[in-house]
Amino acid sequence: MLTRRKLFKLGAVSGVTLLTIETFHASLEIPPAPEGLGHSFEFLTPVDRGILSKITPVILAEALPESNEERVLAIKEVIVGWDIAVSGLQPLTQQEIRKLFLVMDSNFIFSLTPRLLTGVPGAWDDPSEIDDCLNNWRLSDPESLITGNELRIGYMGMVELTMASWYTNPRSWDFCSYGGPPVLF
Repeated sequence: MLTRRKLFKLGAVSGVTLLTIETFHASLEIPPAPEGLGHSFEFLTPVDRGILSKITPVILAEALPESNEERVLAIKEVIVGWDIAVSGLQPLTQQEIRKLFLVMDSNFIFSLTPRLLTGVPGAWDDPSEIDDCLNNWRLSDPESLITGNELRIGYMGMVELTMASWYTNPRSWDFCSYGGPPVLF
């Protein structure tokens, strides 16, 4: 017979077991963080940089250079731009961005629930899965009782910061036929 005491014990053991499995299972899923081109990161953690290294090519797609070497360098520059931009934001905005990265971090101790609710990929190796996740966020129902408008806001923040970090880079200007800012005499 299942008593209240046995139910509590079973719940505690199940919770610890699930937490242990989740922690060990998730530890290999975050991609490695790229080097910072000599930049000392103030906001982005290695996990954040690893996630951005996989999201950036999906968001920028054809806007990135075709050469693999230049593409990798451009992604690193975008990540450095992200850190510089977010480091200059208000603390409340930084807290919201930190929450966004915690949801995307599959090493986060309770990551199974956020991943199920938000559709964040468990593995960051498949660009089409990342694209599907971003599109789901972009097209999410703002009336949802569970996620509300947070997924759309998260999507907009990720895309806007990524775009701003790339298009402020002079190496991106040829792609969009921008001659640069006017020269003041």
